[in-house]
Amino acid sequence: MLDDSRFGVPVRRRGSGNVFTHAIMAVLGAGPLASSAGVIGMDTAGNNPGYQQASTGFAIPIDTALSVAQRIAVGHASSAITIGYPPFMGIFIGSGSAKSPQAQARQQGQGTGRSGNTPACSTSNADLTVPSVLAPVSSGALIDGTICGSPAAKAGMTGGAVITAVNGQPVGSPADLASILSRFHPGDTIPVTWVSPSGQRTTSNLHLTAGPPQ
Repeated sequence: MLDDSRFGVPVRRRGSGNVFTHAIMAVLGAGPLASSAGVIGMDTAGNNPGYQQASTGFAIPIDTALSVAQRIAVGHASSAITIGYPPFMGIFIGSGSAKSPQAQARQQGQGTGRSGNTPACSTSNADLTVPSVLAPVSSGALIDGTICGSPAAKAGMTGGAVITAVNGQPVGSPADLASILSRFHPGDTIPVTWVSPSGQRTTSNLHLTAGPPQ
């Protein structure tokens, strides 16, 4: 049993040492979900990374949380477990598998209730709006905005542009972009192709930085 004051109740674990507790707390953003039997899960939350919305609460079964923590502790990454900080381009995008940038814009507009002109870059997504002018392409990942000083902003990407390829692989939706980027790490340099709202196609090498924990 692991008696940790941050949990308030005993937590069953496999192995030894507080590294499991530290991994769960840091990586899963967790707090304990307790019952009369003890801790049965770890609270976490999910939200849309593109916009500020009310977070939705979830709980991860304790056996699953401990299994993930054990893999992290010994350095075993997988397609579902990322160790370390994720790669960061510095863009705001929606989520999902919709291929049409127009459909993505409609979906995101429904989530925020806002649309209009997008500045060259932003310091946060607090006042971000869905771009009113979109790149004239049929598929890709629509950029709602870029973060000032980020690799994407330095390359010249703006809101309304659409990413169509990364490292030579076609990008057909925001989900495609997330999947491709997950294979890289901070410090990697990758070619990214995008189309601007005016229709200009550009390919630039972006040096990925370390993004916030996910």
